[in-house]
Amino acid sequence: MKNQRPKIKVQSSKKIILCFLLFALCSLSPSFTLINSYETKANNIAIDNFGSFYAASNNSVMKFSSDGKFLFRYEEFKYGKIGMVDVNNPMKLLVFYPDFMTIMTMDRFLAPINTYNFFELGYQNISAVASSTDGRIWFYDNIEFKLKKIDEGGKIFRESQALNVVLEQAPNPNFMMERDNKVYMNDPNIGILVFDIFGSYEKTIPLKGLSKFQILQDQVIYFDNHQLNAYNSFTLELKSLSLPDTSDVSLAVIEKDRLGIMKKEKIDFYKY
Repeated sequence: MKNQRPKIKVQSSKKIILCFLLFALCSLSPSFTLINSYETKANNIAIDNFGSFYAASNNSVMKFSSDGKFLFRYEEFKYGKIGMVDVNNPMKLLVFYPDFMTIMTMDRFLAPINTYNFFELGYQNISAVASSTDGRIWFYDNIEFKLKKIDEGGKIFRESQALNVVLEQAPNPNFMMERDNKVYMNDPNIGILVFDIFGSYEKTIPLKGLSKFQILQDQVIYFDNHQLNAYNSFTLELKSLSLPDTSDVSLAVIEKDRLGIMKKEKIDFYKY
């Protein structure tokens, strides 16, 4: 929903939002139930707004249901290792191969839709990309220091001002995402730069040293020190959620009433 603040109402249609808000406010300690485990060596996990999970290794992406059941696999070797998987738009997933400066988009069955090669589009240094809900693609041009948005033909649709001028320093982002009509671009040394849907810089969230995060309501959710942390970008409050299992955990993601925990040899799926 666009630009609407969540209201706490005990209705079935609001149950999912209510669960998360209570978690964020630390007024409820969720009771986690393990619903499935899948043995795999993954480098990254993600979860979309329908509760489906994704696991990425060097050259493959796997999709799981909200109950942790394996659904589909996509595997490709010619573009090198996968740098990130963006599931913000579950109907048009984005996989970024940084070594070859290539993006692959795919449908909800992990079937390829389109390929973008930034070298062929005239860009030489791209370190962060993100999908948009309108089907276009955001990326940061490290040469011109601009956040840009392109359509399927590579034509620029939006772009920011030169950020080295606006910020008086040149960002070097490692991760970005679009959520709720905002674009969040992470620089570990600066923080999370926030832009509106037109690419105009708004503010910087002072969270440094991150490599990945989620945005849920007004919360920045990130994994650190064996727990999930929720930082409210308006109240500046930081809350933490202890995980049901902290042994050998390298990453955790949460959405609605689901939790995914990535370990060296497997992924555990929980509900709460």
